Amino acid sequence: MGTGWFVDAACDLVTGSACVGCARPGRLLCAACAATLPARGAPAVVDPWPAGLVPTWAGAPHADLARDLVIGHKERGRWGLRAPLGRLLAAAVAAGVGAPPGRGRLLLCAVPSRPGTVRSRGHDATGAVVARAARTLRAQGYDAVRVDLLRSGRALDQGDLDAAGRAVNLVGTMRCPAHLLRAAAARHGRGSVVLCDDVVTTGATLVEAARALGSSGVPPLLAATVTSTPRRGGRGTRTSDDSQARSLPRVGRDD
Repeated sequence: MGTGWFVDAACDLVTGSACVGCARPGRLLCAACAATLPARGAPAVVDPWPAGLVPTWAGAPHADLARDLVIGHKERGRWGLRAPLGRLLAAAVAAGVGAPPGRGRLLLCAVPSRPGTVRSRGHDATGAVVARAARTLRAQGYDAVRVDLLRSGRALDQGDLDAAGRAVNLVGTMRCPAHLLRAAAARHGRGSVVLCDDVVTTGATLVEAARALGSSGVPPLLAATVTSTPRRGGRGTRTSDDSQARSLPRVGRDD
């Protein structure tokens, strides 16, 4: 018998936690449920595909266990879910850049949450998952680091907005401050920027983030998300396979 039963028993005794997938007492994600998560990323499904959205990959569909992991971590502060979420995000990045070493140094840039959202939750959910994804990718042989390049301003809550409303709501709300760009270049040298977020639905957030980076001279190579939530539009479902990934200008300086 392995040691998993002991870990589960200890977690149940100390924290009273249970698996978000099957409710088994113990770890927040038991080994059996973890084994059901996708091991490889796939092109994200966004319908309709908006202008300005870079090639985008996702670790899993935003449904069932993967959806519960995202919500549990982001909305309920279950920090122990960072590891499996980081693995899903890392799988999406790997799918986009290919086998190690991929496209050289990868600068994983989290899409920023609004400052008030971070304060209310008490943690930067997306940033934490991106940091874990970078760690996972390094263990797999990639040269990947997390970078802080974006800031977010005011925007209305997106929950009740359609795709067009989300796009209008977000225009001009993100920026790439010069001091953050200089700091990333000084610390990490040159690399390919990969935009990272937890979920892609309409693509509006990723479009705005890519606009902010591009206006500062650092357009992202691609985007990667933990999950993808397709919405049905009128022009047929599209994925990242419909857009050709390109080698883009790299950030910073040579080492």
